[in-house]
Amino acid sequence: MQARPEPIKFALDNEEFEGRSMMPWFSYKVSMPVRPMPGLAERPHLRTKRLVLRPFVPSDLEAFHELRSREETQRGSMLRGRASRDRDESRRQLDQLQQDDGQGHWYVGAFLQSTGELVGEAGLPDCVTMARSGWPEAEVLLKKEHWRQGYGTEAITAWLASWWLFPIATGWQEPGAELLDGVGFGWEETNTAASGFFPKVLGAGGAVFAEGFFEEFDQRDGREPQIIRWNGIIINNPHGLEEYRAADGGGESDGEGE
Repeated sequence: MQARPEPIKFALDNEEFEGRSMMPWFSYKVSMPVRPMPGLAERPHLRTKRLVLRPFVPSDLEAFHELRSREETQRGSMLRGRASRDRDESRRQLDQLQQDDGQGHWYVGAFLQSTGELVGEAGLPDCVTMARSGWPEAEVLLKKEHWRQGYGTEAITAWLASWWLFPIATGWQEPGAELLDGVGFGWEETNTAASGFFPKVLGAGGAVFAEGFFEEFDQRDGREPQIIRWNGIIINNPHGLEEYRAADGGGESDGEGE
């Protein structure tokens, strides 16, 4: 078996990051799916040993608001960085997840099979804009009382298995080559729990092909506008591109970047 190359290392201070407008990326020829992602009602409910992972629905509002009100949980979100201010804000966030039948995200709630309690959320909250890096960026957020009990590993492992069916392609080879798709994971440098969790869970299978850090001004609503450092890793699709070539008849498209 051919050995995997060492992960690409990246390190951007704030001036470099601002000059690029995003983390480095290149121009590639890639295979892309010909159909949109399934609508919310068609997406599978994923079962792990203890969890059910499924898309949020409007009737989840009370549980959703309780989760989004947890400051110790929500401050880890790369998009929000704080808890909801009130129930109306949580309702607007839940409504956003229903827009366009979910075509802008691949995101789920994590519910205990035993009680039905909503204990966390996971997935790609933004599959369209991806303004920070050009990569789809994932997160997993759990209530504090459920930390360090293996729920995060269950959630992210099951969720990733479902996402690889609907790729956004990019990868680790030379510019112009056909590439595997990937997903990025980022966390604030001060988030020691995430620093231990993501490399351990995602790097176990040798899937990491880029790792490093970048700095930027924290522009999340309600956060102090100071320079923060994000640590991050990018992992590749373990299944390759053969199933996508078969699905779309071998069609390819060009993906452009800086």
